[in-house]
Amino acid sequence: MSDRPGARPSLALVAAVVLAHGLLLRPAPPAHPGRVAPPAAPALALRVVDRPIAAAETRSATPPARPVAATVVPVAAPPAPRKTITAARPMPQRTVVAPRPAPPRAIRAEPLRVAVSAAPPTPEPEAESSPPASPAPSAPATPVAPAPTQLPGPAMLDYRVSGSARGIPFEADAQLIWRPGAGRYTAEWTVHLPLVGARTQRSEGALTHVGLAPERYAEQARGERAAHFDAAGGRIRFSANTPDATLEPGAQDRLSVSLQLAGLLAAAPARYPPGSVITLQTTGVREAGPWRWEVHEDETLQIDGQAVPCAKLVRQPRGEYDNRIELWLARTLGHLPARLRVIQAGGDVADQVLRTLPAER
Repeated sequence: MSDRPGARPSLALVAAVVLAHGLLLRPAPPAHPGRVAPPAAPALALRVVDRPIAAAETRSATPPARPVAATVVPVAAPPAPRKTITAARPMPQRTVVAPRPAPPRAIRAEPLRVAVSAAPPTPEPEAESSPPASPAPSAPATPVAPAPTQLPGPAMLDYRVSGSARGIPFEADAQLIWRPGAGRYTAEWTVHLPLVGARTQRSEGALTHVGLAPERYAEQARGERAAHFDAAGGRIRFSANTPDATLEPGAQDRLSVSLQLAGLLAAAPARYPPGSVITLQTTGVREAGPWRWEVHEDETLQIDGQAVPCAKLVRQPRGEYDNRIELWLARTLGHLPARLRVIQAGGDVADQVLRTLPAER
């Protein structure tokens, strides 16, 4: 083929190109005899177009590309059947809800509770193969001996009463009748007040090796109210319908307490020096509670023209509206009451002083 511009392509070159295309487009022989090969794609039809090259093209400043000897126009093959592709339906999205974390629990700090005991801690039990050691026998507790008592003999004592009630001074008489004997006792203290009448305290019960054991105490003015000592049930019952009280050992009432103190000091005076305190459960007609008697220095009273040495005891008020009680016990009269002064919270005073010495029996 000549390289001269404007020369036509050789017919031999065109024939070679057509032959090469035919070899390439010829169907291949079947791989296995007897099997029908699928139909080959239709051959492309070639058409040779022989046209002169325009003279204007030869005068182009830029050398033109090598001319194509033949223009191949493909014949469109029949369109393949369309395949309907159904898009897969999207899977529904599942919303995964993460579990909400539980709110933190408030921890309430509580103070440690520690029980303090004088006993040693209990040891842990040993293994089953080793039998537990037998505890050492504890020494028996030494019983506390009750305080000795020496009660005074029977007596009838008269008192002169003076004082003030709501700021008005008054004078009156009082009498104490004390009758012990045959394992029992009765005591009665009556005050005769002008314009008011008599007010009486009465106590009765048993005489024991530890002194008085009241069974019934009553106060009588316009009516009577009482307290009952239930030794078997261990309680004190009140007729005023107030709650029962626990009956403690050595309990007394408001009248017998003076005579019980007399028996304690008469039996062992050195046991109760000044500054010591004697505590006795004491019962009225509505309630019971501890009465603390402070032992003071002895005082001497002038009774019926005679000097009488006395032990003085004071019960301080237990509350804002309680009374102060001062008691003098005549040492030469078996520690019988020689004087009793009651100072009320409002300022009223009742002072009872022994008028005459009792006759000796």
